[in-house]
Amino acid sequence: MDNILRVITNSTFLVTKFIRIGIADKNDNPPFFDKTLYEAEVDENEDIQHTVLTVTAKDLDESSRIRYEITNGNIGGAFAVKNMTGAIYVAGPLDYETRKRYELSLVATDSVNEATTKVIIHIADVNDRPPEFDRPNYEATIEEERSDGLPIPLLKVTATDGDRDRIQDIVYFLTGQGIYMDNPDQSQFEVNRTSGEIFVRKPLDRDHPKGRPTWRFTVFAQDEGGTGLVGYADVQVNLKDINDNAPLFPQMVYFGNVTENGTQGMVVMTMTAEDYDDANEGTNAKLTYSIEKNVIDENTATPIFEIEPDTGVIKTAVCCLDREKTPDYSIQVVAVDGGGLKGTGTASIRVRDINDMPPRFTKEEWQTEVDETEGAILPDQAILTVTVHDEDETNKFHYKVIESSGFGADKFTMVRNNDGTGSLKIVQPLDFEDAMQRSGFRFKIQVNDKGEDNDAEKYHVAYSWVKVELRDINDNKPQFVKPNIEVPVFENAEIGKSLETFKASDPDQGGHSKVLYAIDRTSDRRRQFAIDNTGTVKIQRSLDREENPRHSVKILAIDDGTPAKTATATLTVIVQDINDNSPRFLKDYRPVLPENQSPRKIVEVLATDDDDRSKGNGPPFHFRMDSTASDEIRASFKVEHIPKGANGDGMAVISSLRTFDREVQKEYHVPIVIKDAGTPQMTGTSTLTIIIGDENDNKMQPGSKDIFVYNYKGQAPETQIGRVYVYDLDDWDLPDKKFNWAADAHVNFKLNEDDGMITMKHGTGEGTYFLQFHVYDRKHTQTDVEANVTVTVKEIPEIAVINSGSIRIANMTDEDFIRIWDYRTQRVVRSKSDMFREKIARLVGTSVENVDVFSIQIRQERPPITDIRFSAHGSPYYHPIKLDGLVLQHRAEIEAEIGINITMVGIDECLYENVACEGSCTNHLVISNLPYMVNANKTSLVGVRTEVVPECTCGARNFSVEESCRPNPCYNGGRCIEGKSGIHCRCPEGYDGPRCQMVTRTFRGNGFAWFPPLAMCDNSHISLEFLTRRPDGLLFYNGPITPPETDELIVSDFISLELENGRPRLLIDFGSGTLQLRVNTKANLNDGMWHKVDIFWDTENVRIDVDHCVAAEVQEPEDGSDPIFDSSGCQAKGTIPPFNEYLNVNAPLQVGGLAHEQPDPSLYKWLHVPHGRYFSGCIRNLMVNSELYDLARPGQYRNTQMGCPQLEEACRSSSIVPTCGPNGICSGSLSHPVCKCKPGWTGPTCDEPTNSAYFETQSYVKYALSFKPNAFSTEIQLRFRTWQEYGELFRISDQHNREYGILEIKDGRLRFRYNLNSLRTEEHDLWLSAVAVNDGIWHSVMVERHGSTSTLMLDGGEGRRYNETMAFSGHMLMDVDKQEGVYAGGKAEYTGIRTFEVYNDYKLGCLDDIRLEGKHLPLPPGLNGTQWGQATMFRNLVKNCISQNQCVNVTCLAPFTCKDLWMKHECGCEDGTILSSNQEECVDQDECLNDPCQNGGTCHNQEPSYICDCPRGYYGKNCELLQEGRTVRLSLGALAAILVCLLIILVLVLVFVVYNRQKERHFPKADPYDDVRENIINYDDEGGGEDDMTAFDITPLQIPVGPAIGNGGPLMGKMPYGPGGQPDVGVFISEHKSKADNDPNAPPFDDLRNYAYEGGGSTAGSLSSLASGTDDNEQDFDYLNNWGPRFSKLADMYGHGESEEEEDH
Repeated sequence: MDNILRVITNSTFLVTKFIRIGIADKNDNPPFFDKTLYEAEVDENEDIQHTVLTVTAKDLDESSRIRYEITNGNIGGAFAVKNMTGAIYVAGPLDYETRKRYELSLVATDSVNEATTKVIIHIADVNDRPPEFDRPNYEATIEEERSDGLPIPLLKVTATDGDRDRIQDIVYFLTGQGIYMDNPDQSQFEVNRTSGEIFVRKPLDRDHPKGRPTWRFTVFAQDEGGTGLVGYADVQVNLKDINDNAPLFPQMVYFGNVTENGTQGMVVMTMTAEDYDDANEGTNAKLTYSIEKNVIDENTATPIFEIEPDTGVIKTAVCCLDREKTPDYSIQVVAVDGGGLKGTGTASIRVRDINDMPPRFTKEEWQTEVDETEGAILPDQAILTVTVHDEDETNKFHYKVIESSGFGADKFTMVRNNDGTGSLKIVQPLDFEDAMQRSGFRFKIQVNDKGEDNDAEKYHVAYSWVKVELRDINDNKPQFVKPNIEVPVFENAEIGKSLETFKASDPDQGGHSKVLYAIDRTSDRRRQFAIDNTGTVKIQRSLDREENPRHSVKILAIDDGTPAKTATATLTVIVQDINDNSPRFLKDYRPVLPENQSPRKIVEVLATDDDDRSKGNGPPFHFRMDSTASDEIRASFKVEHIPKGANGDGMAVISSLRTFDREVQKEYHVPIVIKDAGTPQMTGTSTLTIIIGDENDNKMQPGSKDIFVYNYKGQAPETQIGRVYVYDLDDWDLPDKKFNWAADAHVNFKLNEDDGMITMKHGTGEGTYFLQFHVYDRKHTQTDVEANVTVTVKEIPEIAVINSGSIRIANMTDEDFIRIWDYRTQRVVRSKSDMFREKIARLVGTSVENVDVFSIQIRQERPPITDIRFSAHGSPYYHPIKLDGLVLQHRAEIEAEIGINITMVGIDECLYENVACEGSCTNHLVISNLPYMVNANKTSLVGVRTEVVPECTCGARNFSVEESCRPNPCYNGGRCIEGKSGIHCRCPEGYDGPRCQMVTRTFRGNGFAWFPPLAMCDNSHISLEFLTRRPDGLLFYNGPITPPETDELIVSDFISLELENGRPRLLIDFGSGTLQLRVNTKANLNDGMWHKVDIFWDTENVRIDVDHCVAAEVQEPEDGSDPIFDSSGCQAKGTIPPFNEYLNVNAPLQVGGLAHEQPDPSLYKWLHVPHGRYFSGCIRNLMVNSELYDLARPGQYRNTQMGCPQLEEACRSSSIVPTCGPNGICSGSLSHPVCKCKPGWTGPTCDEPTNSAYFETQSYVKYALSFKPNAFSTEIQLRFRTWQEYGELFRISDQHNREYGILEIKDGRLRFRYNLNSLRTEEHDLWLSAVAVNDGIWHSVMVERHGSTSTLMLDGGEGRRYNETMAFSGHMLMDVDKQEGVYAGGKAEYTGIRTFEVYNDYKLGCLDDIRLEGKHLPLPPGLNGTQWGQATMFRNLVKNCISQNQCVNVTCLAPFTCKDLWMKHECGCEDGTILSSNQEECVDQDECLNDPCQNGGTCHNQEPSYICDCPRGYYGKNCELLQEGRTVRLSLGALAAILVCLLIILVLVLVFVVYNRQKERHFPKADPYDDVRENIINYDDEGGGEDDMTAFDITPLQIPVGPAIGNGGPLMGKMPYGPGGQPDVGVFISEHKSKADNDPNAPPFDDLRNYAYEGGGSTAGSLSSLASGTDDNEQDFDYLNNWGPRFSKLADMYGHGESEEEEDH
């Protein structure tokens, strides 16, 4: 209510105000309903909380609040009302059959007054109760096989609907046994769908095997005419048996036996027949047995056997059967049932033998020839096998030698073999040198067939003679006349002087054996002595008593036997002294003379001499100042000789002659001449270093300092990084100073107030830190002198350190290398470190920021030697071979520009022979987490502490350390997997080496590739294969690449291999002369085929082999004389010129060509040099000491690429083999390419998996080959998996197993042993002792034998999985019996007529992919034959290598889970997890600890697995992939032309777009039902969404990319760019994408809509239903065309149009 109040004043103005007055309501009216009765209906199965209706009352009072309540009629709490709204909802279960109507009283109250109304709710009936059968189970019985009157009524079922008021429209159907719903015509039962009567449609069979006595199925009742709910009951039909099955003998033939000469009535066997009729149904299955066809005894004319009618037990009806007369019988047995049906079976009865016949030897006299024994070692194998004939089948043969039956009977014994034969063995030593034994032995042997201690029955004993001839073997060592000789000699004895003569003889060969003499070089490492063929020892290198006063030289006498025997004698050489050493200071004197002191005595110095003072070669010594000393030294110091000093040995006193100032010069060097008293007298000069001590006599001034910290992997501990620096001429005044923070201490650093040392705390991150300090000097009372320190911290990864180059410099300390303050000139200069860093950047072609000189360490203080380590990266880090190689090439240039003296490039502690190690030497880079600080006044460097440690072993053959995946040993992105027997690598496709190496590389005739240098090993072996058509080319070179410097120790060692006129030429130099070896092969090697070259060398001898010497001429006489091996066409040998013993190289191994001009050979005193022509062709399998080089990533390369494209092209162009596929490798030659399948694959294109087989206990395969194996070469390849420690995998042998090759597992290790001598055992064997193979996983093994050499390779063959024996000696050929000599799984030997035993049984394991000479052999039972061989016999093999789930019914204790390991299980953590440190749970394994990411990639651990962030240019799981190629460099003109072309194309595209948009404006408006947009998806289509579906306009989806110009004007203004000019497109797109994503007002707006989906209850038809019809009628799908263009293709798909295939046919 508004009122106007006017106030009139005495002024001329009228004031008016409005006043509003409110009237408060009073609750004085009752609520009321519109109706007195409300009605509603609800389904009985409606959900709880469903609102039935809402009843609302009204109230005239504004302030009243109405509440609702049901007061009556709510039976069972079926409903409830929301008291504030009046909404009545379902609160409890409703049931139409229980209550059909509810009458509720609803009260509405406003807390003062109330109103009441009635609400009637009708319950609507729904189909919520399934039909119910009158009983849960029905049962009926019917006679089997009944066929009259089909279908036969069986029983009737009845069901009623639980919904009472609904129509009883029930339909019946069946499921279960005998019911085929998909094909009702095949069903045995059916039901009337409306009446429920069940019928039998077909005769029912009760009996086994196809019938069943009881049929069970389920009858269902469904209401609503078959669309409603379903009820069910079980039906059982029992079949009554009829006699419709005749008796049956399941095996048809039964085997039994009976002992000969047995009594009448002996039980022979039991015959049992089966009758499938019901045994409880009368006599249907009651059987009676009889013999239908018996055997009649010739003597009595009566049957021999009888049978019990009820049991089928067969017995003898006569006595005394004779096996020797009739060994086998066959009778026919009949079984008849109660209905007269009968069945027959055959009994095969064998008469068991008893020993009733005498034995006899098959020969009257046996002869054999045997080697004499060697010492007390007796051979275990038999020397003779004898056979016996005995008509009895069962015998217990026992053999023995008759004592005193002849000479030598006591030296032999007889043993019985499993097959009944007897073997003669040696039990006492045999000696050919014994004159009596040399004539041979003859004695008698005996056999009885009754076993031991039955010799008394002479009827069962036989005798024979044995004659044994004895062969001489080399079983005696030569014997020295004098085994120990001592001789004195002066150390200046001339070269060639004879010392002593040794004599030795050999008793073998009747004393006619030849003896050769040699020196054991382990006792004469420097080869100072030599011995000739007469045994005379001479001096061949000068002696030095001071180096070694006593030599103990071992003299070897070697006979000419096979194998040779060696005897040892000792020559002791006492070296006598001469005076040949100059005296020197007793120690390194470095006295300190304080500055500003008056002249005074400084120090007393003594001398020493290495010569023998007992011979007068030494003191007394005489001292004087060197006359060549400078005037300054002579004026500053004096040297006084004291003859009586040092107990008469002589002494010198050095004194100062003036005062000194340290700020002028810090130290002085005084040369002193020392003379000894020997004859002749020796004089030497030693330099005395006098240090001027500092005095705090200068004031300090403010200073600044830069500290650079390399934080290794970001894990640096708390470490000192350098001292606070102030400018002060004094440098020993630290005790007078105090250091303090200028302000608050920095959280990342600590300060030592006494010495000013700054310490960086652990966890300090990358960045630059500015620190300020104040310094106090108590002597000069200076306070708060400012000192500023800038600390730069940079994290350096492990990959940078591993891929680092290194140099060693002389005459410079680590401080001098980083120093920027020259105290002489008192000014700042550029540090050597910065200059070196810039030089490296220029050499490798990268920015200075990408070069890190991260380690500078002093190695030796006096004279100073410093080691420097650096890395550089573009993307990724450059290989150290590249860094060191480039520094080596530009060494002189670097030294001149920077002012350093580089003494070594690539720090190699093994470079100098016999310094770090006497023998093999391998460098090992040790990286410490403890930083190394170099502090140099105005600058400080905290770097990575590294050390190159020499290990005195051949690194590639050192298997003492267990294999580990840290660091990752796999190349090229291979994933390292640790297993029970070590590690293996899972490799990307194309990287076929065992550690994912790229094994092949192509050179184009003008290129090269750098790889790591050869390591120094006592015995070395390098091998490679090459393919070329050019006659000349350098295969590899390792040696110096620049001329030597004049003042350095020259290391001239090198090795090179090249083709010259198509034949190999090897040059090798150990530093003492060049050896040249040429192999005059029978044909040139530039024939487009692969050829292999092997080079072997030790400390003296070198050998080169071509193609395993398969071209050698071999003759092996049958008379046992020595074989002839002519290797002149495949091999060359030579001796290294004395006296160096090792190949010491540390320059890059250059393959395919040289990257530099050859050094002048005269500078290195080379007698021969390689011609240096580039190689054109392919090189593969470069292996050094069992380590396979990775040819994928050379440190430096030019005009070379991975793989062998010309051979791969030959494979692709081959009409027979178009491609080898991922499971094959293109091999062969350019003219005849072939696919070599990887293990486990076969077929022309290697796309067929091979067949495996499981070998049970006592299993084997015997092969017959269709080809004759090569006698000189053998190649065996197979795969296996086992948990067993023993077993023979494969064997080849001759007919008598004298020549053999056996591949086996022993003690869980792989072993190959072979013998090539058929007359005696000269067994060679190869072990892989460092790897266990009984780990249950698949392993592939390759054996190659060429002559007496062999290699054994496991899983690719490298390192500890590779072993070799490479000496060509003795016999070379192996005869293989292709019918009887090839076995897999073990060799079976028969122990009886039907029994056998497999010795060294390979059991409970699998074999796969067996190849002999590359030819696939079959593995039964899956494959019994191939074109190369047939499995003629096999036992106890199972097809495929299948293991059932080993974790079934296995429960592991938490936190472990069961892991199926093939044929066994293990409880452990799941893959990708490891046991936590507290051993209580399995946690995610951090794979990043293994550094899997290559080429500078960053690893991020995930659960499970990991991901790598790769640098630019790399990709792949581990950033391992990079496309090789040359960078195309374009000129400015070419770039301009390209840009003009691109601009023209852009203009044309814009014109085209504008033209098309103009045309679109004239198109008529599209029908809303026509979908003409290919990029707009309707909601009816799968995948639709968002709010642009109706407008068909893209503009709502757009967001402005910049601020609007003007008032909504067009965006035509230029985008402002920064001072750089050209915009960064990537940043531009990223910024605007981010704006669009984060703008909440930018459409499209998210919404949620519910739609019906196919199969989800939608009333719309499913598209898939279009083809789901079961009838064959044609359908019309043309109506789909009316649905829009999207459905036209669907209409064509289901329509009548003929397909293209139908038209073609």
